[in-house]
Amino acid sequence: MNKLLVVEDEVITSDLLRRYFEMVGYEVINALTGTDAIEKANDQLPEVIILDIMLPDMDGYEICRRLRANERTNRIPIIFLTQKDERRDRLDGLGLGADDYITKPFDVEELRLRVHNIINRVGGTSLVDARTSLPNMDLIKERLPKLLNDPASIFVDIQIESLFGFEAKYGPVAANQVIRSSAKLIGDLLHQVDPTSSFIGHPRDDHFLIAIKDAAAERVEKELPEKFAELSRKFYSSDDLEAGHMETEDGPKPLMKFKLVRISAQTLKNIIKQMEEREAGRKRAEQDKPASSSEPSANGPG
Repeated sequence: MNKLLVVEDEVITSDLLRRYFEMVGYEVINALTGTDAIEKANDQLPEVIILDIMLPDMDGYEICRRLRANERTNRIPIIFLTQKDERRDRLDGLGLGADDYITKPFDVEELRLRVHNIINRVGGTSLVDARTSLPNMDLIKERLPKLLNDPASIFVDIQIESLFGFEAKYGPVAANQVIRSSAKLIGDLLHQVDPTSSFIGHPRDDHFLIAIKDAAAERVEKELPEKFAELSRKFYSSDDLEAGHMETEDGPKPLMKFKLVRISAQTLKNIIKQMEEREAGRKRAEQDKPASSSEPSANGPG
C-alpha cells in the first residue's frame, strides 16, 4: 500500500484528503504543522508528500528546503498545495525541487492522478502525462476502441502552434505551464458541453486529442481558440503582446494559438494499427538480437 503524507493545517481539507485517498487504496499520514511534517517524513518515508504552503509555524518552501537538505528525505516527491496562483510562486516552488504544484480549490481526482503518475514515474513507466495527468498515447490506444465504434463521436486534434518557439524564448518551465493550463482549459470546456462521454488525451507535448459528441463539436471548435487566445496572453511579456509577435534572436516569431483539425475514426484506427505494428516489430527485433558478446569470438585468441 502506497503511503502519503498530507501536510495541511485546515482540518476539514486534511480529513477530506485522508478519507478520499484511503478509499482509493492509500495509507495516509496527516500533519498539521511544518515541524510535525518534517518529523513524520523522516520517520515514515512516504512515497509522496502533499504539502500546503501556508502553515502556522513555517511555510511550505522552508519545509521543502529542509526535506531536500536531509539525505533521508531528499528524494521523496513533493506536490505543493496552496491558495496561491501567481506564476512567481509556482516558479519558486518548482525551483526548490518540488515535483508538482496544484492550487485550491482543487479537483481531488486530478490530485489523485498526479499522485498516481508521480508514483508510476518513480517506480516505472506511466500511462499519463506528468504535467497534465492526461492519458498519453499508450493509454489513448487502450481507451479509444470503444469511442471509435460510436458513430456519434467526433475526434479533434488540438495543436498549440508555436509552442516550441515559445519554449525557446521563455524556457521549459513556462512551456510546461502553458501545456498544463491548456489541458485545464480544454477539460473545463468539455465538462461544460459533454461531461459524461467526452474524452481528452495528451499524445505529444504540443498536441491534445479529444473525442466529443457531434452535437457539442461546433461549440468546442469555436470557443477553444478564442479562450486560448485570451489565456495565452498571461504568458508573454508586455513588449511581445504589444508587438503581436515574439521578438527573438532569430527575428520575430508568431504567438501561440490553438489549431483544431477533425480526424476521422478510420484515420485514428490506421494510426493505432501503425503504432502497434511498430511496437511488435521492435519487440521482434529485441528477441532476435544475438546473445551478449561476452563469449569468446570465433576469430579471437585461442
